[in-house]
This record gives sequence, C-alpha cells and structure tokens, in this order.
Amino acid sequence: MEKKQLFRNSLLIIFLLCAAFTAGAQVRLSDFRYIDNMEGYWTMKTKLGIYAEKWKRVDEHTWKGRTMRLIKGDSTKVDDMRLFLEGDGIYFTIAAVRDSTGEPVRFKLRILKSVGFVAENLQSPYPQKIIYRWKDTKHMDAHFEGKDGRVSREFIMQYTKQ
Repeated sequence: MEKKQLFRNSLLIIFLLCAAFTAGAQVRLSDFRYIDNMEGYWTMKTKLGIYAEKWKRVDEHTWKGRTMRLIKGDSTKVDDMRLFLEGDGIYFTIAAVRDSTGEPVRFKLRILKSVGFVAENLQSPYPQKIIYRWKDTKHMDAHFEGKDGRVSREFIMQYTKQ
C-alpha cells in the first residue's frame, strides 16, 4: 500500500516539474520589456584591450547593439546585433552570422526572464546558442556556444555597465 502511494506521489511530482518546465520555457511577447536591462554601455577588460557592447532601443519592437574592441584609444567595430519582435516571436541577429543567401541568421528566443534570455538556432553556423544574463544592474554576461565544424566552442563576455 505504501509503495503504491509513493509511486503516485512520485508521478505527481514528475508531472508538476514537467508542467513547470514547459510553462517556464515559453517566451511571452509581453516579456519583451525585460530587454530594457541591456540598455547602456558595457565593457570588459582583457589582455588585448577592452571589449564593449552598446545597446539602445530603436522603437517599441526593436533594440540595436554594437560590439567594439578598444585598444589604446582606437576603436574597431566587431559586430552589430539586433533584438526584435516579429509575428509571434522574439529574435536575435548578429550581422556576421549569415545564412547561405547572405541574410543574418535569426536566433529565436526560447527563454526570456527578468534575469536574461536564451536564443537558439540549431541550423546556424557557429554559434547555435546565445545566452545573455543580467547578474545585477551593473553586470551582464554574453555567452555564445555551439559547434564550429567538429569543434565545440564557447565564448563568454563578462561585462560591467559604465
């Protein structure tokens, strides 16, 4: 009798966890406001200089970002990014990551919460997954991961807001 009750309780817990995971992994368009956490100028010092990202809102549906590398007062643009609402989804693009037609690859946001987002496109050349996480109002991580050919790669930028 006790085993049967334990089995039922275990099934209930598993069901509730699956339901919570499924509900939590969905992106609601109304959560687009969480992207406001990206606004501003973010920097990370390295041995090779300073990497910086600058994010600004273009309109109520679009954000633009730019990555730069600063060395001894000279800046070099590394890339341009865009986050935008379109149809029933939210997408992230990186100008340097293009498909076979030359268009920027779209990474669909799979998770968007007040602490960050996960965007994926498993058919993309490197990267396939992009994660931005806001540790607090002054610290943000940008994480790019995936396979580049047969090699797994991971690149993490740890930014501080200026």
